[in-house]
Amino acid sequence: MTGLKQTFYGRVLNLLAFLVWGGFSFFTLPDDYQAFAFLFLIPLAWQAGLRGLVWVVPLLLGNNLLQHLYPWGGVNWDSLLVTTLPGGLALGFVAVLRERDWRRKWELEESLRYMHLLEEGSLAISNAADPLELTESAMTALHNLKIAPHLAFVRFREGRPVVVSARGGLERYRGRHLPQQKLSSLASLTDSFTVGNYLEGIPESVGWSTAAVPVSARQKRPLGVVILAREGHRPFEAREKAIVNSLARVMGAQLGQMEALKQLEDAYDGTLRALGLALEFRDHETQGHTKRVAAWADQLAQDVGLDASMRKFLRWGAYLHDIGKLSISDHILRKPGKLTDEEWEVMKSHVIKGWEMLSRVPFLPQETLEVVRHHHENWDGTGYPDGLKGQDIPILARIFAVVDTFDALYSPRPYKRAWKPAEIIEELQRLKGKKLDPKLVDIFIQRITSPSGRGAMEAANPSRNLEAWPSPPQG
Repeated sequence: MTGLKQTFYGRVLNLLAFLVWGGFSFFTLPDDYQAFAFLFLIPLAWQAGLRGLVWVVPLLLGNNLLQHLYPWGGVNWDSLLVTTLPGGLALGFVAVLRERDWRRKWELEESLRYMHLLEEGSLAISNAADPLELTESAMTALHNLKIAPHLAFVRFREGRPVVVSARGGLERYRGRHLPQQKLSSLASLTDSFTVGNYLEGIPESVGWSTAAVPVSARQKRPLGVVILAREGHRPFEAREKAIVNSLARVMGAQLGQMEALKQLEDAYDGTLRALGLALEFRDHETQGHTKRVAAWADQLAQDVGLDASMRKFLRWGAYLHDIGKLSISDHILRKPGKLTDEEWEVMKSHVIKGWEMLSRVPFLPQETLEVVRHHHENWDGTGYPDGLKGQDIPILARIFAVVDTFDALYSPRPYKRAWKPAEIIEELQRLKGKKLDPKLVDIFIQRITSPSGRGAMEAANPSRNLEAWPSPPQG
């Protein structure tokens, strides 16, 4: 408001100065001095730009014409032209300079806005936790740039373009195949922003200006295509192309890295699972044990509220928890009878052996190694190998101890039958505060007595005819 008042008062003062000069020059100076009247209108032309010429120039002309008409009643056109034309040209030049100044200021502000939005978008893309969040962040950033109101990120599944994310008029095609196949041959192999008709077969796109921007990982490995569209024949400017290309490169680099890491993690996961299964082929008593405890451990970790990374580390620990038994001789590992004290000490050493073996694997985190080493620690401190107690036992090892104990009771072995549900719950309750974390036992019992928990167990062991699980005991 203050700025508007200052502008208004400034114009009033300029007009007053112009009128004062007109009166002063009319009564005291020769006619030629009227040519200087335009000087008082320059600030007005600067403030208003080209739009102001529609009233500034007529004001100058009217002033000079009035001074020629009075008191003689006639007009000396040559004198009027000499006194008006230079001033009018000067005012026009000032207005043009002002427009150019505004244009440069607007371009600077737009550039700063684009830079700010690109920075925000790049940061959101970099902080994305998964490919879907990354894609949505990138599309939101593109939409905020307001270069095109209609957007779609297309990936190719079995050679057909599928809209993964969209904005504007293309939103309804999210999760659907695009009608035309030419997109895959024209857009996915380009190196940069390419203008063309990429939305054939979409009725609402008639008359739109469209463009395709490839999203590629390193070595130009294609990941997808961003489609931009806007109404009318409005070709995309070089600056707009550069901005969209910049964001597409950030998107491609991050998405490519994320997918490469996912593939690497999947390879790790498969390798570690295979190592765990290798022990099951040697120890026939525990077949299926690795798969079951990994699934139950992940479920309990979710119930406890652990994040995806910790759940992954726990899953890896579940795969590898008994890997140290590979160092135990068959006459001990597969002995049908009770182990002697010496043999039991050798058997207990498998956690240390496993921990030592896996400590040499560079990509395994400390949390996974802790599951391998400490999953036989007891809540009351009577476990092995380090006699840890209570909260000193790592949380992932405590979680695994619960599900490992449960599976030992739940699954049949050559030397024992599978326990009934009521017996399992009674035994888990008995082990609370002794072998197992009491809080985790309560959470796990609530899980296995729920309908979804019983369904998961039936899926894991379809051959067993489970009786109904009772409600958790009170007290």
